[in-house]
Amino acid sequence: MKKALIAIGVVVVIGIFVVLNLTREGSRVEVRVVEVQSGDIIKYVTASGRIQPTRQVKVSASAIGKITRLNIKEGDYVEKGDFLLQIDPIAYQSAVDQLKASIRAAEATVEMERINLRKAELDLERTTKLYSQNLVSEEELRNKSLDVDENKARKRSSEETLARHVANLKKASHDLSQVHITADMTGIITELNVEEGESAIMGTLNNPGTVLLTIADLDEIEAEIQVDETEIVFIEVGQVAIVSLDAYPDSSFAGVVTEVGNSAIRTRVGMGQSSVDFKVVVSVRDRIPNVRPGLSTSVRIKVAEEKGVLSIPIQCVTVRTAGDLTLTEGETAEDDEDIEGVFVVEDGVVRFARVRIGIAGSSQFHVLDGLSEEDEVVSGPFKAINDLRDGDLVKVTKPST
Repeated sequence: MKKALIAIGVVVVIGIFVVLNLTREGSRVEVRVVEVQSGDIIKYVTASGRIQPTRQVKVSASAIGKITRLNIKEGDYVEKGDFLLQIDPIAYQSAVDQLKASIRAAEATVEMERINLRKAELDLERTTKLYSQNLVSEEELRNKSLDVDENKARKRSSEETLARHVANLKKASHDLSQVHITADMTGIITELNVEEGESAIMGTLNNPGTVLLTIADLDEIEAEIQVDETEIVFIEVGQVAIVSLDAYPDSSFAGVVTEVGNSAIRTRVGMGQSSVDFKVVVSVRDRIPNVRPGLSTSVRIKVAEEKGVLSIPIQCVTVRTAGDLTLTEGETAEDDEDIEGVFVVEDGVVRFARVRIGIAGSSQFHVLDGLSEEDEVVSGPFKAINDLRDGDLVKVTKPST
């Protein structure tokens, strides 16, 4: 009887032990973990924009009239000095011809006034001799002197009229030259806004003229992007970049930052709200086949790099208030103070470890302090990381393959 009671007691103890263990195992949270490892981390700033040529010329109308000749079409290759188009020259040629005729008439007038002046000077010389012999009066001598002054004034006036006509002819000749438009640079006609027979309008002080066409040098391409105000502080001229185009989803092209804007670009995004961006220009070093201005692009700019440093996945980092943690000796913090850290797994139990974070790569954080290499930290799932508390029991699951 006694032996039977002892056996029953042993079975009960074992049963209680088993139940406690099963209960304890059932309360464990399943988590995934990763080891803290050393490696290289690169921080990129990513922004989108458009491809455009580094050098391009927008040809505007400098004369008014109908386009009578069009020698190019969009996509044509032209060299500097090639004839592009002509605006009706009749009105401008007529103005030049009229001024040339006016100049000839003014030259004749100048010659006539020169002769009249010479005649007046000879009359004055003869009258002066006669006056010295008391053969003419002083009044007649004075009149002859006034005739010379008058003819000098007429000659100067005719010369000024001639100079005015010459100056007007220069302007008219320049205006006439503007109807014959040639290429200012070698490149591709990337935009042609007019057809033969349309009218070109010259720009004024407040109104731009008709942009007839655009010539671009597609051998030198750049990406113009807009970077958010929170990231523009990391951008500097000379940083290397990776340029991707929607048109070439499987390719990337090397680039370098050549310009960082100082003026903010404000874009309205909602009721009373606006985004603040800054223009950044990235010169594309690689040749892009069949490139077109205006192609959409995404640019990753390398702004920082750390080699051989401790790193953890970004999703491992979480925040807890100081009141939820057991602070180590010497640590002080207000109960509502947020503390950044990770959960480290040790013998099936997690402890919250405060960490100091450096730069962020595409998927990793640089750990400045708080962890050692090969520490196991909880990496998921997200709900588990969000709900874990210091000292919780966990069950490590292997990541699915």
